[in-house]
Amino acid sequence: MEEKKDYKNTLLMPETEFSMKANLAEKEVMYNAKWLENQIYQQLLKRNANHESFILHDGPPYANGNIHAGHALNKILKDIIVRFRTMQGFYSPFVPGWDTHGLPIEHKMLSEAKKNAKDFSAVELRKQAAAYALSQVEKQKEQFKRLSLLTDFSEIYVTLDKKFEAKQLKLFQKMLNEGLIYKDLKPIYWSPSSQSALAEAEVEYADHVSPSLYVGFEVSKETEHIKKGDYLLIWTTTPWTLIANSGVAINADFDYVLVKANNKRYVVAKDLLETVAQVAKWEEFEVIANLKGKEILEAKYISPINKMECPVVEGHHVTLENGTGLVHMAPLFGEDDFIIGNKNNLVKIMHVEDDGMLNDKALQFANVFYDDANPLVGKFLEENGLLVAFKKIKHSYPHDWRTHLPIMYRATPQWFVSLKPIKEEIQKALNTVQTYNDWSKKRLALMLENRETWCISRQRTWGVPIIIFYDKNKQPVIDNEIFDYVINLVEQFGSDVWYERSADELLPEKFRNLGFTKETDIMDVWFDSGSTSIGVEPGNVKAPFDLYLEGSDQYRGWFNSSLINSVAWRAKSPFKALLSHGFVLDGKGQKMSKSKGNTIDPLDVVNKYGSDILRLWAANSEYTADVTIDDKILLQTVEIYRKIRNTFKFMLGALSDYDFKDVEVSSIHALMLERINNLETRILNNYEQYRFVNVIKDINNFIIDFSSYYISITKDILYLEKVNNPERRQVQYIFSQLILMLSKALAPILPTTAEDIYTYFNIPLKEISVHMLPFIKGHAFSDDLETKWAPFFELKEEVYRLIEEKIKNQTMKRQNEAHVIINTDSEWIKSLPLTKLLMVAKVSFGNETKVEKLDSVKCLRCWNHFEKNNFDEKLEICNRCKEVINE
Repeated sequence: MEEKKDYKNTLLMPETEFSMKANLAEKEVMYNAKWLENQIYQQLLKRNANHESFILHDGPPYANGNIHAGHALNKILKDIIVRFRTMQGFYSPFVPGWDTHGLPIEHKMLSEAKKNAKDFSAVELRKQAAAYALSQVEKQKEQFKRLSLLTDFSEIYVTLDKKFEAKQLKLFQKMLNEGLIYKDLKPIYWSPSSQSALAEAEVEYADHVSPSLYVGFEVSKETEHIKKGDYLLIWTTTPWTLIANSGVAINADFDYVLVKANNKRYVVAKDLLETVAQVAKWEEFEVIANLKGKEILEAKYISPINKMECPVVEGHHVTLENGTGLVHMAPLFGEDDFIIGNKNNLVKIMHVEDDGMLNDKALQFANVFYDDANPLVGKFLEENGLLVAFKKIKHSYPHDWRTHLPIMYRATPQWFVSLKPIKEEIQKALNTVQTYNDWSKKRLALMLENRETWCISRQRTWGVPIIIFYDKNKQPVIDNEIFDYVINLVEQFGSDVWYERSADELLPEKFRNLGFTKETDIMDVWFDSGSTSIGVEPGNVKAPFDLYLEGSDQYRGWFNSSLINSVAWRAKSPFKALLSHGFVLDGKGQKMSKSKGNTIDPLDVVNKYGSDILRLWAANSEYTADVTIDDKILLQTVEIYRKIRNTFKFMLGALSDYDFKDVEVSSIHALMLERINNLETRILNNYEQYRFVNVIKDINNFIIDFSSYYISITKDILYLEKVNNPERRQVQYIFSQLILMLSKALAPILPTTAEDIYTYFNIPLKEISVHMLPFIKGHAFSDDLETKWAPFFELKEEVYRLIEEKIKNQTMKRQNEAHVIINTDSEWIKSLPLTKLLMVAKVSFGNETKVEKLDSVKCLRCWNHFEKNNFDEKLEICNRCKEVINE
């Protein structure tokens, strides 16, 4: 039996060492080492040093604990932007920063040391906290390096740096000089568990069960209708504040009633009577008189616990939403209480210490934790016949975001920034900022619009001290000579100097021995991080910076404090443009938590798949909203990656004998070039708008389409024609253009893969790295060829459908056996090499479009089917293949 002829050696098969298997985890280590060794980042900075700068200023993450998926999303998005701007030629140093002061660091240090704050002197505690913070910076820095960021971390910033602290204190001095900073007794969020004031951004709301009490306050001074021994009925969910009660507020315009129930007479708002009667379980009650709010203002009553005679006052905050229409006032325990208390000279009683314990002013309730006093107060009121009703209610209540324990409103002496004088300037500055959607600017404007003051003092030790001295009469001394002197010391020795030296040692000579004392409070950490546009100059570039990009929680955090501080410092926004991303949730859209076991550790993903997969997930996310991640989503990401990689492998293999000379393209190849140029323009536009999800979508869709059609039809040309066949060179030219364009376009997102592709892309005059290449360019959009070729693709779809039917009903086995008869009047379609473009055996023209099986023989070299007249029966190959072999 005659042996089958083998023509395998006559084929021009693809050849490349670019592997199908990505091995990203290993390759990343290799390429990272190469980038460091060749100082790619520093080379790029040097190359672009005299160009226009583009600074993406890194908002400082907290130096505490391992990085999580949110950190990874944030740093990857930033890195994509820094990389593409750098490739565009901008001078774009990236200086990562860390927030290093504040309670969480102090807490963590103490819990790891298994000690309490009181076990340390202030200086010792600060030294320990600083050491802990810096160890966390090192740990996170090493973890961030695993994300393949375009920075060598040679320049970073930390908020505990003495030069940074000095700049921050210069800002404080300027704000003080301009009358923006003042000290005042004011109710603020106070956390007994942290023993510190909290900013609004440090408050979270959670369900809490509170006692709901309806209490009668006995009238001591009569009015026309209200008699001694009647009761003003109030409602409260914080019984412990009744100890400090010194007034009752009503609304002068509301209608009230005097009602008799259970042989007692109560004053209550008319509209709330039914609800109150229900809660108090009054089976029978009688309205004795209708009153206007104004009349009640003339009454006085005896406060139930402190026994003071107290007035009834007008309150802007009294509503008919719930309660009784009469509101009990404890001026030091509520914002409205405080304002109304000041206006009406109500007595101010502070009966709660910093740790939440009640002091001697709480009388018989002293030495009890404030929350534990609630049942005791309730019992006292009941025993004295003043408790009208009691129930428990579940409601949303403010908690400390770090200890997750309830907080209170409590008036303490604090330092504040007044925003009123610069409100207009802030708004003006915000108007200059570019955002990429309408709601970003609105959201920030709204946050600032509703903010009158900012409490910047904290009762802790670990932070930047508020460098104020008090004279012997306890009055703050505001003197620039003193500030300059202290700031100079901080610049030399760091802010520990405030704790290491006595007041006199910190003062210029002429102020010594005058009995001055030091402020012990530190600054809110948001003031630290809000000062970064003043204290940080990436690559010696000063703010305003080009872009801030952080999580959406930073509208009330870093975006907010940065804008306030920058306007106070330079009357400008610190950012020219603003971008935000959502939170990272699990695959079901739920918050990640260790207790739920649904966390995804970014470093686990990097170890398993490589950072390029994590980066592709980030780029392929609609990051402006919350984004999801789980194993299933990561596997889908791997699939997208695999398709991209395999297409590159094929194209690189096809270029093994290419000479990289420019070629004039025609026919389908010219159409492909038009498509590549249009794709490049779309990708560039999406990069400029930071729409990375569209970059990936467009590339992925293009590659699927390109592989399924163009690569399929060109295999025949690549493998079977002569090396220098002009059409073969056109295909190679198209591949080379696509590889070059896409390796640049993907470099910011997939740095390792792009470098890997470029390593095996044997283009002449290669750069040392793909990242040294200029970025993609835009082209004038053209769809001339797309329009011209549209009829062909309509025809192709119809023909493929007919072939599919034939294969399904087993009239023929494969596409390349088909004889296609086409009904067309188009001379242009008739002029095309349709056999090749449709990948069929024969094309002819008739008065209907149909498909038949061709009576044919199969070429052993190209595996296409031919009629016998186009075939060498002896060699068992087609005439085209015979001609190529003979050459």
